[in-house]
Amino acid sequence: MRHADINVDIAEGFSWDHDLLQVATSANVCCGAHAGSPGLTRKTIDLCQAQRVRVGLHPGYPDREGMGRRSFASLATALEDWTHALDDQVFPWAPEAAYIKPHGAFYHDVLGDPALADVLTDLLRRTGLPLMGMAGTGHEEIAARAGVALVREGFADRLYRNDGTLVPRTEPGAVHSDPVEMGRQAVGLVGRVDSICVHGDTPGCVEAARAVRQALTQAGFEVGT
Repeated sequence: MRHADINVDIAEGFSWDHDLLQVATSANVCCGAHAGSPGLTRKTIDLCQAQRVRVGLHPGYPDREGMGRRSFASLATALEDWTHALDDQVFPWAPEAAYIKPHGAFYHDVLGDPALADVLTDLLRRTGLPLMGMAGTGHEEIAARAGVALVREGFADRLYRNDGTLVPRTEPGAVHSDPVEMGRQAVGLVGRVDSICVHGDTPGCVEAARAVRQALTQAGFEVGT
């Protein structure tokens, strides 16, 4: 049987994480910088392990006001300081993780900023963890340079451009609101990606994740890693 993985972003301080983990098979666990806390990270990893959900680390810029979605260039942070902050987010949890997925603006900034791409490449090389990112983009090149696997990711709840990149959240219609449409998009992505993402920071995300899982199951996929 064909397999499909569903990943969700959790440990960001929302009340529905437990419900999301009833649906997801992989979890991108916030490392306490853009949201959450180290204590919540620990609690969430324990919960994932108890429910046999694959753990990924989800480091983001220490930008709580913008929840890690403002670009590095706007944060007035030195690159060296960011490198140390990134290590502090990742290394305490790395032995328990299966991959790294950068959060928010960090996920996208590395595609256009060679210096930030180098920081991520070095982190992956030192941890040996795979990168969850988009195939056919700089994420693929970063993983190759680091000598780690790429877990190809697709998004059920985001609008794509024709070149395969995501429409920025600042543009109208960039985030899908219809769970049925999300399920349809997820089914279309499987086969081209290894994991389907449903973002966990918006109301209605649990219903969206359930709709995605139902659509995948009805299409003949076994949901799992």
